[in-house]
Amino acid sequence: MTNKRLILTLQPDVLAICRLDPATPLSSDMLNGNFVAITKTDEELSIICPQTNITDEAIYTRGWRCLRIEGPFAPDTTGILAAVLSPLANANLSVFTATTYDTGHVLVREQDLNQAIQILAQAGHTVRSENKATAPHAIQ
Repeated sequence: MTNKRLILTLQPDVLAICRLDPATPLSSDMLNGNFVAITKTDEELSIICPQTNITDEAIYTRGWRCLRIEGPFAPDTTGILAAVLSPLANANLSVFTATTYDTGHVLVREQDLNQAIQILAQAGHTVRSENKATAPHAIQ
């Protein structure tokens, strides 16, 4: 599956990756936006949300952009994330991922976005913004 050419769509929000105490109650404000991901363990509550939604008690890193891999894919489909992450890793770009039942989301630093898009296009993928194809060139 790693040879498959995928379509990724750039999501509009600039995101933050936040860490909170696992007992922190969720604010409804943190859930606003085009993309929000929540993961809780016994040690932490991690939330990816628009950076405008960060709460005061969060430890966070700002300036991430999300590329949604267009699916859906069955949860047992192999190689989807690898097809996207391998070329980015080979270029030494930092990434953060989140998955849903239907697909995967790859976050890259905002300052690396154009380079990431070029790398993905060179790997045979298409990156879209506002439903317009942008491969093989970076989004303007």
